[in-house]
Amino acid sequence: MPQGSDTLIPIENVEVNGDEITIIKEVPFGFATRAIGENYAKDEVLIKKGTVVGFAEVGVLASLNIVQIPVIVNPTVAIASTGSEILDLGEVQTNDAQIRSSNHLTIEALCKKAGANTLQMGIVEDDIDSITNLLETALDKSDVVITTGGVSVGDYDFVQDVIKDKLKAEVLFHGVTIKPGMHLLAAVKDGKIIIALPGFAYSSTVCAILYVLPLIYRFRNSNEKLPIVKARISQDFPRRMPKTIFTACNVEYTNNEYQVNFDGKKKGTSAILTNMLESPALLIQKDDSEDIKKGDFVDILLLNDLK
Repeated sequence: MPQGSDTLIPIENVEVNGDEITIIKEVPFGFATRAIGENYAKDEVLIKKGTVVGFAEVGVLASLNIVQIPVIVNPTVAIASTGSEILDLGEVQTNDAQIRSSNHLTIEALCKKAGANTLQMGIVEDDIDSITNLLETALDKSDVVITTGGVSVGDYDFVQDVIKDKLKAEVLFHGVTIKPGMHLLAAVKDGKIIIALPGFAYSSTVCAILYVLPLIYRFRNSNEKLPIVKARISQDFPRRMPKTIFTACNVEYTNNEYQVNFDGKKKGTSAILTNMLESPALLIQKDDSEDIKKGDFVDILLLNDLK
């Protein structure tokens, strides 16, 4: 039998005499046939609602002669950073108070990875007219609008004012009991969703993961979820405040379990995005949790496994 074949009679089972072939060994019943229902049975569900269509799904659909199926169109997400003090890539710094913006690009990358189409709106200065024009344009062209900055209590935090007073949007909530990100705002305008995130890089990224990614999953009607797993912690970690806290940590899979530590992680403000480099996760401390002890199993969100 030729290598790789499972349907031909082995050569030792036949005898060749001129132009005649004689089968000299009994061929077992069912040889070289496939059982009915081997691939799928009547009424079996092969592709569940909410499945992301990949190569296997395409092949199965083709085998059933299904040419078209109803699908969910990926949402379009418009993204912008606000702040007169921030610079886009390539812009020349003219004074020491200016900082380089990363928020709009970080969030765009997260949204793309989650399957959304993105519309990059760049950076908008802190004035009411500019922010109003930004939001009106973004709402016209997208399903979801994400901004960073301008939702706290500063003199130039105009995003919340524009959403509430200029656009007359329906505010779903403004403020959440988490750290980082307590000033987050969510609103609806003409069926479009606006999510205004904090301006600090780490804070805006964490909030985008927690609030924007699940929203994209919902738009896609998919079965995707944030990858939250149990892990063993390497040190004591006391409860600091009555909020749900998300703290960057390192994670590795060792001895059939996830293990987390804080080696090399910097302590400080919500601006330290470098804490999410390498093999990162977020330790989740619920608002009603007890002090965590070394060796305890804790909930973590795996950042490198985000979809």
